[in-house]
Amino acid sequence: MKTAHNSSPTEPMFSAIADRYDRNNHLFSVGIDHYWRRRLAHLLALSANQTALDVCCGTGDMTFALLKHTQAQHVVGVDCSARMAQLAQQKQPAAMAHRRLAGKTACFAAADATALPYPDAAFDAVTCVFGIRNIPDRAAALAQMHRVLKPGGQAGICEFSLPRNAAVRAAYWFYLSRVMPLAGRLILGDAAALRYLAESVRRWDGSVRLAEELPQAGFLPPRTIRLTAGIVTITLARRA
Repeated sequence: MKTAHNSSPTEPMFSAIADRYDRNNHLFSVGIDHYWRRRLAHLLALSANQTALDVCCGTGDMTFALLKHTQAQHVVGVDCSARMAQLAQQKQPAAMAHRRLAGKTACFAAADATALPYPDAAFDAVTCVFGIRNIPDRAAALAQMHRVLKPGGQAGICEFSLPRNAAVRAAYWFYLSRVMPLAGRLILGDAAALRYLAESVRRWDGSVRLAEELPQAGFLPPRTIRLTAGIVTITLARRA
């Protein structure tokens, strides 16, 4: 596993919860997070001669999903937390044992999403799943994703959102802001990270417009796909 300097202010929090990260994701999404990653992989539809970079890879679930659900032979995962990247590396033998991943490869590194340590036009696709929301300098991160993409390459961003239906939105917000932190404290002994999740989703949904920011970073106008009653949104954009 390679390492690189990163300056993300959220790195200490994610490093602290790294060993509980998978359990939190699968428990509180009731396992639907697997579907969201699979859907993004299918939408990208990478061929055998294409490579991908998974930014904010966490413990590698999207990295492995790209290998499992596309024809891509090699995927690189990077995260601001060296502990997250280390855990992804540790998961690799079991993940790569799946028959669909035979002969494929992955590697992981700790790296700052706003200063990716890769040359220009190095990848055919870049993904960022539940990570862009946590990067303070989002414009720099999007510019880096654009830089490392080949012309015509795809960026796939999957992020939490709030449902548009008022009743569903109210019910989901109650679950996100009340039930999850309480359950996190009782079951996992940690409510702070889940309170942060709820507040960051609220801020993101209320103020961020990726459809405007991606073209400013050099991408063609993106398309968006809302999943699971609107609690998750996939944004797809190509480099010209």
